[in-house]
Amino acid sequence: MQQEPAPVPEEETTARSADRILKAAGELAKTHGVAGTTIAAVCRRSGLPVSSVYRHFEDKDGLFAEVIRHSFAEWLVTVPRWEAEDGTTLGEGVRKVLGGSYQTLGMVPDFMRVGMQVLLEKNDTYAKTRRAFLDCRLQVKRMISAWARRVQQSAPADRADDVATLVVAFADGAAVGSQIYPGWDSEEYC
Repeated sequence: MQQEPAPVPEEETTARSADRILKAAGELAKTHGVAGTTIAAVCRRSGLPVSSVYRHFEDKDGLFAEVIRHSFAEWLVTVPRWEAEDGTTLGEGVRKVLGGSYQTLGMVPDFMRVGMQVLLEKNDTYAKTRRAFLDCRLQVKRMISAWARRVQQSAPADRADDVATLVVAFADGAAVGSQIYPGWDSEEYC
């Protein structure tokens, strides 16, 4: 006599369906853009009904805001640790941070792809998504600024913030550059 499998707890099933929806939305945004991705297409790709999407997400904007947050959290764990040995100059440290971070950004994770798309929009159709992306960028900027202050303790706080702004801007440009010029190695410039 074969034993029945144990039932899957509802919260685990709910989390898995949300993950399937996020994955489907991210995949579709790669080929159709955010504006060209419909809830119906997300449902077809994820194999879940429309009711599942709206159980997890208020609307399409809320769905893509969560795509950004989820992808960003996944990306953060892949970023090499930003460490600098004693005596490292800020310039040497920045090159190391950029080189390590670019490797993970070169794949253009969903948070970058989706975020850049909505950031360039001139309307408020994706205000939640844009805000989620800007929040991620601000978090990275703060992390880099804190790191820069540790590396060069004598530098004023505004200099560390300026360095962090430049690093984030370079990373944005490098991600775009990797799509325009596939053979381009931005690490050469770090």
